[in-house]
Parts: sequence; structure tokens; C-alpha cells
Amino acid sequence: MVEKKTDIGLWILISLGILFFFWFFGSLEDYSENNYNSLSDYNSEISGKQQNNLNSNDIKEEIKKTIVWVKYEIAGKKSDGSFFKSRGTGTGIIVSNKENELIVYTNRHVVDCEYNDINCFQRISEQIQVRTQDGKLHQVDRVSFSKSNIDLAILTIKTFDAKDYTFAYYTDEFNINDKVIAVGYPTYAENVVEFSVSEGRITDIKDVLSQSTGDKFRVLESDVYTYFGSSGGGLFDKQGNLIGINTWIAGTQTSIAIDFNSIQEQSFIYCNPDSYFMEGNCYEYCDREQVMDSSRRCYNVCDEFYCNSQIPKVNDPRCESGYILGSDEYCHLPCGSEIKYCSEMDSVCLNNRCHSQCSQGYLWEDGTCRAYE
Repeated sequence: MVEKKTDIGLWILISLGILFFFWFFGSLEDYSENNYNSLSDYNSEISGKQQNNLNSNDIKEEIKKTIVWVKYEIAGKKSDGSFFKSRGTGTGIIVSNKENELIVYTNRHVVDCEYNDINCFQRISEQIQVRTQDGKLHQVDRVSFSKSNIDLAILTIKTFDAKDYTFAYYTDEFNINDKVIAVGYPTYAENVVEFSVSEGRITDIKDVLSQSTGDKFRVLESDVYTYFGSSGGGLFDKQGNLIGINTWIAGTQTSIAIDFNSIQEQSFIYCNPDSYFMEGNCYEYCDREQVMDSSRRCYNVCDEFYCNSQIPKVNDPRCESGYILGSDEYCHLPCGSEIKYCSEMDSVCLNNRCHSQCSQGYLWEDGTCRAYE
């Protein structure tokens, strides 16, 4: 009887051990399988205030690991048809490193020529790159913009070593007079180690409106001095938690950051790689040889003039199909109707009107001559 009881007890212990094994390991979350279906999923992942016992210098070093340098390059044409290339730089913050992707928040004016002072009437190509603290330069695979036209952008970078990078934690626990730290890359920075760190206090918290859509978002005013070029950098509390994105300067004493939580409340949109976002829509890039009309459609230059007109169908038995017999007994292309044509030898039909050909450059849709490089 003693031996039988011992055997039963042993089997009970083994069974309990097996159940505990499956319960414990089955409850662990496999973070590598996380699927983010919305922007709020990212914020849920990074939200959560850090509690650490690091000193001030150590906290700044931890903050720096999340900061990246952003480079934006564009090629296009100005409104007069002249070709240009331009570039700009700014700052971004790594906020997620899941699924072999880095997610970086920055300002829209850092990565969109229409949102800053670059004259980019017609876009031909754009490129965005991000340099991380290890010196690597990453190509941005996707850029998303706020539908509310708020000065925010989300950069997505696909990289197999995303897990190796530190990301910032967010907190919404901040108040007026709290100490804050601002970090960013000034425009004079030429390499990854030259960035600025400033300290100050929150002086005000305000709700503001998007002028174009009327959507509300919150901004933090502080006396932290941020250099020009630090746009898109982070505003952190004294524990190293992210609370805002440095966006603009009011006067000489006030820096303004968009409350990080405003991103969570807004929906974002991105376009295919061969197109760009503007005024709530996606538009295709034009080739260098093409010109763009007022609706942002791209057209080819043909026969030394810009053609954006439909030729009326005509039928005269003495002329080839599509031509009209003129008073000079020659066959002409119609212009505006089946009986109207451009009689002058040096004129062309554009938008159903006759215009003299240009001695230099190309005929534009408004009838003026403009040069293209």
C-alpha cells in the first residue's frame, strides 16, 4: 500500500509540472509576430513611462540613441520650366523597431517640398534617407502624411536589424513648469555626432486647430532653445520619455512641439513609390521631358510645342482622315471646330486656339513661350 501511494503521488507531481510548463510558456507573448494594423497600435507599443535611476548624463545618452538625422532630396521644375535640384535636412525619432521595420516620426516640412520654402512646382523625383547613431544610412521605403495637414510625417524603413535600435517611450504625464530636454540636428551638422541638446521647462500647453481641416491637436510651449534644422527632433521629460516633436520657433525664446498624442488621434495616408501626396491626393511624378498642367497631370512635349488639346474628327474626301480643306486649297489640321484651322505657316493649335510657334523654348498651355532645361 505504501509503494502504490508513492507511485500515485509521483504521477500527480509530474502531471502538475507538465501543466505548469505549458501554462507558463504559453502565456509569453511572441513580439516577433506582432502585426500593426493602425497607427494607434504603434503608440500602444511605445506608450508607458520609463522609470529609471540613471543620472542626467546617462538619460541624455539614452535619448540620443533614438534620434536620427534625416536627409531629403528632390529634383523637379519651377513654374518657369527651369530644372532644379534641392535638399534639406532635419531630425527624426525612432518610435518602433518591430517586424524588421523602423518607424520614425518627424515633421512634414522636413520631407515635403510643398510644406517648406522649396519652389517645387513640378516634381520629378524625391529621396529620403535616415542616418542612425551607428553611422548607417537607411533608405526610407514609405512616407506617410497626416490627412489633417498637420506638420507631421511617419517614415518606414525596412531593415533586417531593426531590433538592434533603441526606440523612444511616450508618456502623457506632463505639466506646465516640468523640466524638458530637446534633442536635434542643427543645419550645420555634417556627421552623425554633431547634434544639439538643450534643457528648459514647459511654459504652456495649448489646443490649436489645423487651418485647412479644423482638426484639433495639442502643442507644448517651452523655453528650450532649438536650433534651425532640429525640426522633427524629440522633446523629452527629465526621465527620458518622449512627450512631443519639436516643430517651430515662436520668436527667440519659445520653442513649440506637437504633443506626441496628436499623432495617435490623426489618420495618415501614403502614396505608391511612383507618386507623391499633396492636398489630400496622390499624383504621379512627371518625367524631366514632360510638363505638368494645372491639374497636375503630366504631358509630353510634341513637335516643339506643348500639346494638350483634342483634335476634332473631320472628314473631307479631298484630304486625309483628320484634316480639313482650307481656303488656300491645302489640307490643315482643325483647331477648335471642323471648319477652323490655323492658317499661318508658323502657327500651331493649342487648346483649340491658334498660336504662333516660339522662336525659343516651348509653347505653354496659356499661350506663352517658356524655356525648359
